[in-house]
This record gives sequence, C-alpha cells and structure tokens, in this order.
Amino acid sequence: MSAGSGLVGRVRSWLARVPRAWSRFWFSGASASTLTLMRTLLGFSTLAWALSIAPDLRTFYFEDGLIPAPRYADYRLGLFQWFTSDAMVVVVWAAMIVASLTLLAGRGVRIGAPLLWLATISMQQGAVTALNAGDLLLRIWTGYFALFAVLTPSRFLDVPLFGHRGPDGARGEYPTAPTWLIRLAQIQLTVIYPATVIAKLDGDTWREGTAALYALGLQDFERFWVPSFLRENLVLGNLMTWFTLGVELALPFLLWTRRTRWVGIVLGIAMHAGVDYTMRLGFFLPAMSIGYLSFVRPEVVERALA
Repeated sequence: MSAGSGLVGRVRSWLARVPRAWSRFWFSGASASTLTLMRTLLGFSTLAWALSIAPDLRTFYFEDGLIPAPRYADYRLGLFQWFTSDAMVVVVWAAMIVASLTLLAGRGVRIGAPLLWLATISMQQGAVTALNAGDLLLRIWTGYFALFAVLTPSRFLDVPLFGHRGPDGARGEYPTAPTWLIRLAQIQLTVIYPATVIAKLDGDTWREGTAALYALGLQDFERFWVPSFLRENLVLGNLMTWFTLGVELALPFLLWTRRTRWVGIVLGIAMHAGVDYTMRLGFFLPAMSIGYLSFVRPEVVERALA
C-alpha cells in the first residue's frame, strides 16, 4: 500500500510539473539578441528576394505577362486576387521593399512585419510556378514575425542589431523578450527534416543512393563548377546521397540536445551551403539559416556581435 501510494505521489508530482515546464518552454524570457539577429537576416533576405524579382515583374505579374490571372484557392490569401492592375503589382513590390527595410533597421517593425508578410504572400501567390522551397520558407518566417509583432510590444521589436546604448554609452544591451517565436522557429526547422526524409524515401533514387548524382547532373540548376569525378563516381554518389539522408535524420536529435547542438548547427549549415554551391536554389540557404539561428543561445550572439 505504501509503495502504491508512493508511485501515485510521484505521478501526481510529475503531472504538476508539466504545466510549469510547458509555460517555461514557451513563455520564459530571454535576451532579444537572438531574435534581433533573426529579424535582421529575415529583413535582408526578403529585401534581396524582392530585388531579385524586380527584372521579372512584367514577365510574371503584369497583365500581359506569362501568368496574367493566377488562380487562387479559397484558403489562399493575396492582394492580387482582388487588385489585378499592373500599378498594384508595383505598389505591393515597393511595400515589400519598405517593409524589409523596417526589419533590417529595427524601426517600425510592429507595422513593417505584418506588411512584409502581406506583401510577400501576395507576390508569391501571384506567381506560384516560379517559386521554390526557399521562397516558401521565407513566407513562413514572415508570417511568424508578423504574428509576433502584433502580439508583443514594440520594445521587443525595434531593437538595433548591436543593441541599445547602456548608461555608460556602450552598445550591447538587449531587452528581455518572450521566447515563443524562437520556439516556433525551432520546431519549424526540425519538422522540415523528417518530412523531407519521408518524401525522399518514396523515390527509388534515394533508396538506391543515386539521387546526388542526378542532382549534380541537372545543368539548368548548376551554379558553380563541380569536378567530373564527383558527378560520375557511383561510390561517391552513394556516399553523398546516404550522408544527406543520415544528416537529415540526425539533425532534430542533434539540435535539441545541448551537448550536440553546435554539431547539428555546423553539419546542417555545411550541408545546405554545399548544396547551394552546386545548385541554384534561390534563397534556400539564408531561409534555413534563420531557423538555425533560433538554436544559438543569446549570450553567444551577444559575444559575436560585440
């Protein structure tokens, strides 16, 4: 009887700690340095994305372009399903530029972040056939930051990259901000990898170990020179293919374990940088890097920025 009572007591104690742990995980405060660095990289990435599509506005968005009337499903948002003029395309594109600058500069983020999300989703839904996974991930990050901007005070948003000036005039002071946006980014990043592995294993080339060779052989996507022995060697192709699958399977465990977190960060970014070197994948590398920044502790960010 006493043993049973002891077990019941331990279970009750554990259950009583669950709400506290849940609240601490999502809503505990931390220095806004990591959040500020993520915001800055997002502003830079969306600004670069907007500038990169400037030469193709007429091709993909104007009424005499390739996609003059994009189809919108009921669940999709986007200003161009109601405003279809060429002038509106230019206005939304310009709004995306201005909103990106607010995130980059850390000024007016409370208005700039929702505006950036609306402009980004409108530009992307207006030309879905021209998008890749990096573009979609940028849209997800803008959505998260827009939600955070609406729900939190401006003092957590309008923070310079190198921090506010302290009483002694030195820079580097950051406010203590809620961490739930960081948690969303961490979960979003780690969910990507098992979902990707499941999708890849549905194809024969990944199971056979030849997917990397096929990818290196796509001349339309080629970015920089790759030695021929990498393109044609079956053994190396097998190793690259299965190494990619192994890293993607291991990354969620590496990133969520404190002792191996930096191993996961280095492996993940190195893998994406290698792919970005060989293939034209748009803004996939900076978009993934935003997620990896969420795993960097604030004190590390502050030391780096100092």
